[in-house]
Amino acid sequence: MNTPRPSRQRQQTERLMNLLIALRASRGWVSRKTLMTAIDGYSGLDDIAFDRKFSRDKELLRHMGITIATRAEHDAYGDAGETGYRISADDYAMDDVDLTPAEVAAVTVAAAFWSETELGDSSAQALTKLRALGIDLDEAGPGRGAIEPGTAARRLASANFADALHHINAREAIGFTYHKPGQTARKVRLEPYALLSRGDRVYLFGFDLDRQARRTFRLSRVDGRIGKLGGREPGDYTIPADFSPELALQSSSEMAVVAEAKLAIRAHRADPLRRRQIREEEGAVIIEYSDVHALAAEIVGFGDAVEALAPAELVRAVDTRRDTIRSSLNRLGGADVLSA
Repeated sequence: MNTPRPSRQRQQTERLMNLLIALRASRGWVSRKTLMTAIDGYSGLDDIAFDRKFSRDKELLRHMGITIATRAEHDAYGDAGETGYRISADDYAMDDVDLTPAEVAAVTVAAAFWSETELGDSSAQALTKLRALGIDLDEAGPGRGAIEPGTAARRLASANFADALHHINAREAIGFTYHKPGQTARKVRLEPYALLSRGDRVYLFGFDLDRQARRTFRLSRVDGRIGKLGGREPGDYTIPADFSPELALQSSSEMAVVAEAKLAIRAHRADPLRRRQIREEEGAVIIEYSDVHALAAEIVGFGDAVEALAPAELVRAVDTRRDTIRSSLNRLGGADVLSA
């Protein structure tokens, strides 16, 4: 009778557990030769295959908050002349956590808020770790009750929100494509500093490696996914001591007051405006703008191809600009001046 082969996930879990036990039980640095010999899943691999699998396992453990230290020179308890690994108590142990009832309530409300988003698994893991420390998170506190994540949480915690947060915590340089309305999309290489939200909009702050300056990026304008920048290592940059997300947000052009305009655009006309569409509503094009007079001038420039439907402030600005143009033409001799 054939014994069923353990699933890939189970094999990986057992390998990670054995790796943790081996590194925690050792008095010093453990050589790669020892790991390749003693741990199922590594035995029989050549150096390249071992490095690939071991790197993936180290990354998985790092996501769990466990860092494997590496060094080439060994102490008296290691194998001389080989790269060694270990997990020290400082890398593994969790400090005592003492939360007040109000802090417990805040933690559980936050976990419930993010529960149905990309951060749901991380929130659940955090609660599990706190319970393992003996912290009672189940006792109802002031203001507790059923918490519905709702639209706000789902809009805030997108996949890119979770990715950006991970890279910030790991101090990893990132790359992504950024498309600001009315401008050509560009590739951005960024050393991320922080995430901050205003309403249901999230902004990513960091040092733009190509512009050599601090920049702010609205997360919803990132095309595709955010990824780790090749050729860079975790922790190879620091966040300046004078960096303040709040001050950066106040001074950023990305934070200009944004409103939505509802436009009727004729087919195959005014493509620059149509490309800025964020959604369609009752056959009309919805775009965002921050300066009503600038948008009014842009609309008038497309002649009768575009009509402003809302908001009323924009409709008035367009009508006023068209009236001004008509008055100027009349003073110059009416429509005949255009063919003179």
